[in-house]
Amino acid sequence: MTQPMHAPAPVVLLVEDSAADTYLVRQSLKKHLKDFVLRVVDDGEKAFDFIEATEADESQRCPSLLLLDLNLPRRSGHEVLQRLKESTKCSHVPVVILTSSDSPVDRAETTRLGATAYFRKPPDLEAFMRIGEVVQNILGQ
Repeated sequence: MTQPMHAPAPVVLLVEDSAADTYLVRQSLKKHLKDFVLRVVDDGEKAFDFIEATEADESQRCPSLLLLDLNLPRRSGHEVLQRLKESTKCSHVPVVILTSSDSPVDRAETTRLGATAYFRKPPDLEAFMRIGEVVQNILGQ
């Protein structure tokens, strides 16, 4: 008797250099998602490496969703977003910008580059925890 096949848990790639924000995102995802795998990289160069490793390895899946800060060490979130959208394998991945910037220029540029949503990091915990709802809606969980 064969077991029913279960879809693999969605992989959320978080590109965030703040340990405190990483913790809050993890807690919000736990609150709103049934099942997920969270991968975290803390700078833009490591995000490039992740994308390139995924492209180079046929057995490695693209993330189901990318949560992306804009203000990162080594490479900006704008550069990471552009690199992902130029990817031959992962350009379809939805991207949620997760940033403290409320700049109209940042919003316009990330939209132009193909971001799915823009979530400004709010100053209070309750509002910050809504990021899990945003992810839940995009992933359809």
